[in-house]
Amino acid sequence: MCMPIRAYVFIRALKGNAAAVAKGLSRIKNVKSARVVSGRYDVIALVEAETIEEFGNLVLKRIQRIRGVQSTETSFITE
Repeated sequence: MCMPIRAYVFIRALKGNAAAVAKGLSRIKNVKSARVVSGRYDVIALVEAETIEEFGNLVLKRIQRIRGVQSTETSFITE
């Protein structure tokens, strides 16, 4: 059995939208956690997928389309 692909997705939200973005992320099955943070990014999400294609679709077609998301940056977790 293959290990899932895991990554942190760092999200910049439009002003005043961080909580709504985190709430939207929490409704996505592959998002294991989503937290509003301070600093350079507004929300950090821990995301898992079975394949790189599934991961790409998740970020491009689900996460980036949440209302209030301005930009994303992904850092894959190596274990």
